[in-house]
Amino acid sequence: AIAKAKAEYPAIIFLDVIMPGMDGYEACRLLSSDPATKEIPIVFVTSKGQKADKVWGQVQGAKGHLVKPFTAEQVIDQLKALT
Repeated sequence: AIAKAKAEYPAIIFLDVIMPGMDGYEACRLLSSDPATKEIPIVFVTSKGQKADKVWGQVQGAKGHLVKPFTAEQVIDQLKALT
């Protein structure tokens, strides 16, 4: 995901927190601190919906947070807010 973001520079990244190999928080930190990708907004899409989870995501560099299950309208709202 990190290499793909650098190669393709997407308008926005929807990123899960729980992933094999590297969790979303670490991926977000890497993307947010890299000059090549730091301007790409990251939205966490996760089952972790506590306030502490949202705050921790923001600390890592995320610009948004969607809790599973989510609606199409919530995704559209994130897209409108961040692009």
